[in-house]
Amino acid sequence: MNMNTLIKTNSSQRVDSKGRAYAGSQRWIQEFVCQRADLLNNAILQALPSLSVLNPGIDWVSPLEADGFAEYYDERFLVALGVDQYKQQLRTFWPRRGPHWDALARIHFGNGVGAILVEAKSYPAELLGSGCQASPRSRAQIETAFCQTKRWLGADPTADWYGPLYQSANRLAHLYFLREIIKVPAWLVHVCFVADPRTPTPVDAWRPALAVAEKQLGLSVPPPFATTVFLSVENHYA
Repeated sequence: MNMNTLIKTNSSQRVDSKGRAYAGSQRWIQEFVCQRADLLNNAILQALPSLSVLNPGIDWVSPLEADGFAEYYDERFLVALGVDQYKQQLRTFWPRRGPHWDALARIHFGNGVGAILVEAKSYPAELLGSGCQASPRSRAQIETAFCQTKRWLGADPTADWYGPLYQSANRLAHLYFLREIIKVPAWLVHVCFVADPRTPTPVDAWRPALAVAEKQLGLSVPPPFATTVFLSVENHYA
C-alpha cells in the first residue's frame, strides 16, 4: 500500500492545509522529524543503551511533510513500520481506534529490523486525558491486553489504566504487542519538549510529573525498552 493512500488524522483548528501544525507538541515533533532528525536520533540513542548498542539506522516514516504529516494508527501503523503481515494479530489484541502515534521510525541493525514509537508532549497536563471511552465489547478486549501488559511490566494489577492515564497505558500495551506477541524489537519514547513558548515547561517540572504518572500506573521500576527524552525548542522558534 502506498503511504500516501493511508488515512491521516487532521484538524483544521490545529494544522494548515498541508497538515503542518501551528503550535505545541504536534508542531515540534514534525519539526524535529523533518528538519532536525539528527538531534532527535542522538537524544533517543543516548537515552536507550539497549538500542544504541545495536548501532541502528533510523528511518522516520511519520510525520513526513511529503505525506501530509500523517499520524498512523490501527493497522496503518503496522503498514508504516513495514510489518503489516501482523494485521490479524493486532485485530485480536486491540480493538479499532487504537493509539494515534505522534511519530514512527523503522530501525535497521545487522540483519534485523525494528521500530521506534513516539508519544510527544509539550507540557505535563497533556499526560492526562478523558480516559477509556470504549464500548463494553472493546473494553473486554482492552482488559485482556492490559492484564498481559501489566504482568510483563510487573505493574500493580490493581492500578487504574482506564482513567486519566489511559493514553500512557495503551502505548505501553502496544509496546508489549510488538515485542512479545509479534516479536518485533521496539522501543517506546516519550518526547517531552522544553521551553515551548505557549506552555513553557523546564525539565525540573517534567520529572516530578512523569514520576507521579509512573506511580499511578503501578510501575515500581521504569518500563523496559521505554524512555523519556527532553528536547528544548528555545532556539527553534519560527
